[in-house]
Amino acid sequence: MKPEVVHERFAQYLKNQDLDGLGSLFDEDAMFVPGPGQQPVYGREDIKEALKPYLASPSTMEVVATTVHQNGDLAMVQPSWRITSESGTVEGKAVEVMRRTNEGDWVYIIDNPYGV
Repeated sequence: MKPEVVHERFAQYLKNQDLDGLGSLFDEDAMFVPGPGQQPVYGREDIKEALKPYLASPSTMEVVATTVHQNGDLAMVQPSWRITSESGTVEGKAVEVMRRTNEGDWVYIIDNPYGV
């Protein structure tokens, strides 16, 4: 499996409003930057809390990984993304670090969706 599969799963979980699914994409000790000027959030459970506003209304997500640099079980990924919901459109260019698990899946170690 390639790191980009995480983006496909993220988009599907977001569309399904599946908070536990979204949480499963993050390492237990991952870091997530909720937005510009906001402090990072650490740990899967706190990240799930930070993601709840994205599930307030049905939305769709488009993601294109513009660059992927993989070194063994680590990957640095820079995707462009767009989330569209009834309240409008939000977009950004992320900086992400992912790790391949023992099961072969990829999870976020660092997710900085706005690249700030």
